[in-house]
Amino acid sequence: MNDQKDKLMWLGLYRTRHFVVGGMTILQVNGREVTTGSTKIYMEELNMEKLRFITRVEIPENSNVLLGLKFTISNKVLEFKANILGVQSNVKKRRYTYLVEFVIDNDDDRQSILTLVNKIQLANKQKKLRSITEIAVEVE
Repeated sequence: MNDQKDKLMWLGLYRTRHFVVGGMTILQVNGREVTTGSTKIYMEELNMEKLRFITRVEIPENSNVLLGLKFTISNKVLEFKANILGVQSNVKKRRYTYLVEFVIDNDDDRQSILTLVNKIQLANKQKKLRSITEIAVEVE
């Protein structure tokens, strides 16, 4: 993959004022279902197709992984499936930034993404993100 295309892939996302805290599980590895516990993720950017988050979990780059993402917005749990598009590693700090693409199987999936994006953008603009979801100023 060329560097220019790789850089462009990370652009065009809406950045939030603070991290939106959510959860991540690994649902499948190379097409096989797996069961893993949930780990915290810190979303920093999103749009209708993809989102970018930071986590302490390193996922091997060349594995075909299906992620389960979960955010609580306005007391409603929204769940998503996503595929990894790219990763930026900071091994010293044990921080991994993932760019993931939503898997949209039906209208319910699309509606959940729309709800997430709209509510986060609106609350972020009004500086009320904390009132609708869990936020963090830095990655724990």
